[in-house]
Amino acid sequence: MKTISCQELGGACGQAFRGSTFEEVAAQSQQHGAEMVEIADQPHLAAMAEMMTILESGHVQEWMNAKMELFELLPDDGQ
Repeated sequence: MKTISCQELGGACGQAFRGSTFEEVAAQSQQHGAEMVEIADQPHLAAMAEMMTILESGHVQEWMNAKMELFELLPDDGQ
């Protein structure tokens, strides 16, 4: 299992997501993002707006690849 934070995934806080694969932590991050939208958390909304800019620029695949590479470089916490 590896641990990565919301902020490391482009978000706005230190919420930790744990999983064996990038897909697992990405799903947790998406759920967290939905919760932050629901409560209108301004720092997260700003981070999401920044991500939308990346999406609209056509560079989303490069951004995703960088996040996946970051996840792969993280140490396994042994659990």
